[in-house]
Amino acid sequence: MAPNQLAQEFQTLAGEAAAGRLIIESDAAERCAKWCEDYIVELQTLAGRTQRMVVVDSFGDLNSATTLGKKFADLAEGGPGSGSYTDAASQHIEILRNMADMYRKAGAAFKNCDEASQLAIKQQTNKLD
Repeated sequence: MAPNQLAQEFQTLAGEAAAGRLIIESDAAERCAKWCEDYIVELQTLAGRTQRMVVVDSFGDLNSATTLGKKFADLAEGGPGSGSYTDAASQHIEILRNMADMYRKAGAAFKNCDEASQLAIKQQTNKLD
């Protein structure tokens, strides 16, 4: 599945969670969202390192050396759609943000469902008096 499709899928799941049709126990959901955020920080750190990874001038003065250096630099830090490491990390970060959002919404749905169930049980048990 392409990264954009995957990000869209998590947005759809977040919508399902917001509507109360996808629920995940709230503590588990929060832990999963936290893991997503921790991984985002790691990817951002690694992506930041790519900006200093390749110095084109270090390949030499020949045209072929400059061309080779530019290819390596583009692989490390090319823009959107380039297939570079930075681009791949950005796509993964977008997916992880959508995942964290989905987990939090699913956790909130669980909590809302649990509270509604508790209220319904209390109302029914009050009728037993």
